[in-house]
Amino acid sequence: MHTMKVLCRTLFDCTFTGVTGHLRPQQLPFTTKTGLVITTPDQWNRSRNQQRNWESLLQIVSLRTQPMNVVPPTKHTDGWHFAFEVEAEGVLSSEFGSSDLAGLVADCEAVPMVTGLDEAEVVTATLHAQGTNQNIWFSAINTPLESSNG
Repeated sequence: MHTMKVLCRTLFDCTFTGVTGHLRPQQLPFTTKTGLVITTPDQWNRSRNQQRNWESLLQIVSLRTQPMNVVPPTKHTDGWHFAFEVEAEGVLSSEFGSSDLAGLVADCEAVPMVTGLDEAEVVTATLHAQGTNQNIWFSAINTPLESSNG
């Protein structure tokens, strides 16, 4: 049995800030997972929206499988990159596609995302994993499953 590692790149700001829930003024100042110190409601809302995008991407993957060994997104010049592994072969595929990731690609189509954050370019407010407006890309790397499950 093999796990499959999936690498993702997206143009959406999906920074893992750890900001969840509604702002309660007594929480301020608050330090995000990225080390940013939030002191205003606007900063809280921006960080919450970055986290919302990350949560949306994890939920899309979780429609088909429980992602393992998730590597949170990091910002690069060409967008945000993150990775995860899946244990069951074929779990991200589709009977309608030829790729190991066809189901995941289809699941992403037209999912709303929050924009106006730290994106380097203007993106539509929905995910597109294929076509001319593509703003999220997936690639798979097959890896041998570790014999010990820690």
